[in-house]
Amino acid sequence: MSTDQRLLSWIQHTPISTVIRRSDWAVMALEAVHLLGLALLGGAVCILALAALRPAGLRGLSITMLSRGLRPLFGVGLFLMAASGALITTAMPYKYYFNTAFRLKMTLLVAALAATAWLLRMGRHCAPSGRQRSLAMASALLWLGVGFSGRLIGFL
Repeated sequence: MSTDQRLLSWIQHTPISTVIRRSDWAVMALEAVHLLGLALLGGAVCILALAALRPAGLRGLSITMLSRGLRPLFGVGLFLMAASGALITTAMPYKYYFNTAFRLKMTLLVAALAATAWLLRMGRHCAPSGRQRSLAMASALLWLGVGFSGRLIGFL
């Protein structure tokens, strides 16, 4: 048995994994929390991206002001997604480890987080530019990819 398989087996046999997997409602409840996190984070990202696409920001609010105001949504959304996603994955480690859509989602998630962080950082230091608009569009598309690849997990 490989190291990966031993680790997956150990995760699958932890008490929390067993409780979630055997529950009639736990996975569905966790998925609902996961989607709520995605909606909070995705909504904040869309607002920020739209502001970056416009030279004057969004309704006169600069990216800096918007990012400060949206920070709680970013934080809560990311926390909800990470916590619920970790628990869902713990419940079925083999399913996710070998799922191509899950691997794509994780890759896109890292890229989306990096692009969003870069956009937030860039917004504090300069007026909207072509580079910032491109990054805003890339960030929004990456988050869309995270959502779509997450939806694909159930089908692959």
